[in-house]
Amino acid sequence: MSMSMTTSIKHDHLVNPITALEFYHTRADTFLILAGEGPFLKIFDTKEAKLLHQCEIFNGQPLHGITVRDDVDHGLDLQVVIWGRSSLTLLSRRDFEQILDQNVGSVIDSAIPVSDWILDVAISPFDAVSCVLVTAHNTVIRARLGHSPQAHVLETLHSPSRSILYSAHLAWESLSQVLVAAGTVFGEILVWQCFPSDEASSSTSRILFTFTGHEGSIFGVNISPPIIDSHGITRLLASCSDDRTIRVWNLSAESQDSQRAATTAQARETGFGENGIHTECSRSYLAMAMGHASRIWRVRFLGEQSTPLGASAISILSFGEDSAAQQWALHFETTPATSHPRSSGRLDQLHTFAFHSGKHIWSTAVRRNGHSKAILITGGADGKISSYEVTTPSWPAAVETPLPGNTSPPSPDKQGPGKQGASDGLTWGRSWELDEILEDFALKSLVGNSVIEHPISNASHPDSPETTIVLKDGFNRYAFVSEKELLATTTYGRVLLCDIGPKMHWSEVRLPESGSGDLRSYSVVVGFPEIGVTCLAGANGSIHVYHQQKLLKLGQVEGKVANMFKIIDLQRSTFKLLVTTLGGTNVTLFSFELSGAQLRLVENGVYNLPAKFVVTSAGNINRMLVMGSRSGSLALYTSRSPESPLRIWKHPGSVPRDAITAITSLPCSDASGDDGSEYFLTTSRDGLYSIFSTTIIQDISMNAAQLMVRQVHQCAPPPRLIIEAGWFEGEKLFLHGFKGKNFVVWDETEQCEVTSVECGGSHRSYAYSPIRGSGCGHFVYTKASKIYLHSHRGSSHKIVKAGGHGREIKACAVSEDQSLIATGAEDTAIRIWQHNKTPNLQNPLACSAVIQRHSAGIQHLQWHGSGYLFSSGGNEEFFVWAVEQIPGFGIGIICEATCPDSSEDRDLRVMDFHVTALPNSSGHQKNPRLLVSLAYSDSTIRTYIYSGPDSFHLVCTGRYTSSCLTQIRHVWIKDDEANIVTTATDGRLALWKGCFDSDPRSGLPEPVQLTLVSVRRIHQSAIKSLDLMRFNDEILIATGGDDNALAISVLPISSSMTTAMPPCFILRSAHAAAITGLCFLHNHATGCREGSVKLASTGNDQKITVWSVNLDKDRRGNLSLDIKKTRDAFTPVADVGDVASLAVDNHGGKILVVGNGMEVWEVVCQ
Repeated sequence: MSMSMTTSIKHDHLVNPITALEFYHTRADTFLILAGEGPFLKIFDTKEAKLLHQCEIFNGQPLHGITVRDDVDHGLDLQVVIWGRSSLTLLSRRDFEQILDQNVGSVIDSAIPVSDWILDVAISPFDAVSCVLVTAHNTVIRARLGHSPQAHVLETLHSPSRSILYSAHLAWESLSQVLVAAGTVFGEILVWQCFPSDEASSSTSRILFTFTGHEGSIFGVNISPPIIDSHGITRLLASCSDDRTIRVWNLSAESQDSQRAATTAQARETGFGENGIHTECSRSYLAMAMGHASRIWRVRFLGEQSTPLGASAISILSFGEDSAAQQWALHFETTPATSHPRSSGRLDQLHTFAFHSGKHIWSTAVRRNGHSKAILITGGADGKISSYEVTTPSWPAAVETPLPGNTSPPSPDKQGPGKQGASDGLTWGRSWELDEILEDFALKSLVGNSVIEHPISNASHPDSPETTIVLKDGFNRYAFVSEKELLATTTYGRVLLCDIGPKMHWSEVRLPESGSGDLRSYSVVVGFPEIGVTCLAGANGSIHVYHQQKLLKLGQVEGKVANMFKIIDLQRSTFKLLVTTLGGTNVTLFSFELSGAQLRLVENGVYNLPAKFVVTSAGNINRMLVMGSRSGSLALYTSRSPESPLRIWKHPGSVPRDAITAITSLPCSDASGDDGSEYFLTTSRDGLYSIFSTTIIQDISMNAAQLMVRQVHQCAPPPRLIIEAGWFEGEKLFLHGFKGKNFVVWDETEQCEVTSVECGGSHRSYAYSPIRGSGCGHFVYTKASKIYLHSHRGSSHKIVKAGGHGREIKACAVSEDQSLIATGAEDTAIRIWQHNKTPNLQNPLACSAVIQRHSAGIQHLQWHGSGYLFSSGGNEEFFVWAVEQIPGFGIGIICEATCPDSSEDRDLRVMDFHVTALPNSSGHQKNPRLLVSLAYSDSTIRTYIYSGPDSFHLVCTGRYTSSCLTQIRHVWIKDDEANIVTTATDGRLALWKGCFDSDPRSGLPEPVQLTLVSVRRIHQSAIKSLDLMRFNDEILIATGGDDNALAISVLPISSSMTTAMPPCFILRSAHAAAITGLCFLHNHATGCREGSVKLASTGNDQKITVWSVNLDKDRRGNLSLDIKKTRDAFTPVADVGDVASLAVDNHGGKILVVGNGMEVWEVVCQ
């Protein structure tokens, strides 16, 4: 008799939308971040961005809000209130410190139910144990903290109406007065006062305002802190709506008096707009603005304390469905004390912070950081928490931030010429006009006027008088000499030098007398800040070098210099310069030789170029010279054969690529493969960067060596940049380029923006110099004939918690060796994750790569081994991805092939596919022979043999009925026969058989028609999920339907498929909603006994359920199957799209659930 076994499941890890945020000020005068992710409260160290602890607050529902009172003196006083849906948790200071001390992992028993959905909570600053909350039906409830959850007291206070609300905000004005702002689903804003008393039955209320004008539901309202003006203390109200507008309303006492008649009780129409009420009240907003690229979900004033109302602006933040936060400045005036406040103002947009991906910012929190700044944290649908510094315009303006190494900020009287630009804690900027620089340093008297007159004779009329054309000197090209020196040339050949520091100083550097006109009207400059050198060249081929305050001519080429490229190898300390000429067929390579203060430029050789090869970049890889071209090709040379390239690499596609802008080697700590491969990175203006491997293969028969170049990785960063350069700092990859009108520096490793400068776009002279190892950098550019210098210190924001997809995840897959997880979502991105199998609170799931090639949402994913990933989606997209580990970088992914048979309109969706290795295949990852079957949304099936890059051979086709196919699987493949199962929206399971030539290379025969063997209706409506598993001599086919049912069909394994449909066992109402994910947990992964298997299911009811499936056969061969629920639990992942198993060891398994977020569960059999 076998021993009965029990199954347990427990939460392991969660990446979910961040639905609540708040700061917590500790008694040690440090700040923590409290974040709500699903039902968990997560506590982060603000400075280190480190997860300290997590505590489960609610059972089966997410957190929606957190509010904290900092000035708590007694341990039993109310300090933290957390709410979600209709549940409320009150925590005293003593209780919360127990959580902070990591002594408590769950407080779900402390939650108390509330009669309605909670929209906002405000802790009383006048009562040590009380708070008020407002519900979705405009009801205010007072909650009093007791000594236990059972002793908590909830009292419903009087409210003037039972409107249906979408948003609300509360503000305590006194011990007996609470101000309520309520946004209704019908576009109205109700502002009313609640007057709590010791007895709830004695409480009263009064409507102050009814604001109309929004053309949609009110998604957010926020009451300002008290504002001090000439009339006393008042408040403002900000609102946002489905109509994408932000409005600001006046809550002053004078406004109340003027609108008293409009707030009397009366029958009102239901609907948006002004509802037929044409009083001054209905149109009394102070200011209105339209913002964001989509709906605005939240708005708040940037300030926590009383704000004086003067000439400066009040700052407002808005948060949209476009995952961006925008900062606005409210400008308005007040009339003399005898008049009413002015009823108009202006909202000006100051900044846009786009540090999340996907859809919507769910939560925010703000705290002051000094007199003029605030720290803003945001939590998005992508599960990411971002922190950034915001300057408040209502406080005095900030001075410029000193550069690294400077100890004092620049003072205005020491700045010299130029204007101070925008400044905050991380960036500062300056701008100059050329005339300002020349006048300030008296350069005009030394070098002549900046206006040059050229007499031009009229050749067609020689007798006519000469015409004088006035040409004004202007900035031309820029380069950084060092971290604190900038060199600029002008159109009239001047060379100017700027010392960057607390005192910005400009000076002129003179060219040698023999080359005084070399740079007039035309110049090319390139800087080597690593060694304090800048090279300059002009139209006559002379190469000048600036070093240690001297400008000397050190080189010469034949012809007009087209461009110069720096080639540096910091590991070998070599610095080279590649010079190209206009229309030239060769390039010249120079190297720098430094000996003390002496600098020499030595010619290393002349290299012949391939035909029509226009050089746009150059690099040195393993002592080989690599050049990139305007058409995206590469030429690789050795110093022994400069007459022709050793290898030319061209993109395999027929469409020419954009110019390669930079070439750099990978960090060489581990950047050599097992086969001796060397790796290098290229960037291009089409927004892609690539990694190539070079391998020297010895041909013994010919006693020669051959160079093999492979593209092993290609990726487009999320900002969609025109990439101008890339470089490594340690193992972190940085890119810079242009996005629209902005110059952007991007950290590709951390997937975050470093800085963004609105410069007008890429069509201008510019230079950027990162200060390596410091996170700082300088950016100089020309705009409207001015020179602008922008410096940044560190990243524009800090990532407190890394996230993932910002839209619903539709598919997931785990590689066969369990090392990699792939997820695909509606945001069209595929993310590759690595799962840390050891306990790790910080980062159990780490995103290692992001693929952005699909143009529609991902439908299905599947691995073959760990070297191939397949993906499908809308627009008939089906991609084959080759995956490999790149030393010194991480995971490399390249699109190896796409499905060739697309319709003209490309309007079908590849609903599902299945990939299986063919029998007698070598199984080698780099030379696969795979059978690939695709199910399309028009009910057609196509089966291919895939045998290498872009090598698809169609072998079988089939068509189902008019119902759409939803899943397809290979049941088994034997010799040249494939047995396939499909499911469809009609609830039917279909079995197919097809014969094919497994070696189509001997010829390309016509594809054969799949034979429909049998069809059975199993579910009442669409089949949403499917999984297969071999169990002894049978194959179990599990299906989940839109009818909430779970079905298991048993297909016997035989030499040929039977014509009869296999027996099916159905469990009705297995879930309370559609079953959208199924996966078998194999015995070796769960430690369960023989004769049973475990099956995990998930659905739209947000339940994860583990089933025990027992299959028995009597002496006559009759099958009996027992399906038993062993355990279920709530998952905070909404809209579950898929589920997969993660095998860990022989004692347990893990389940990955994906949807609107992703969660890992641990399953243990005992």
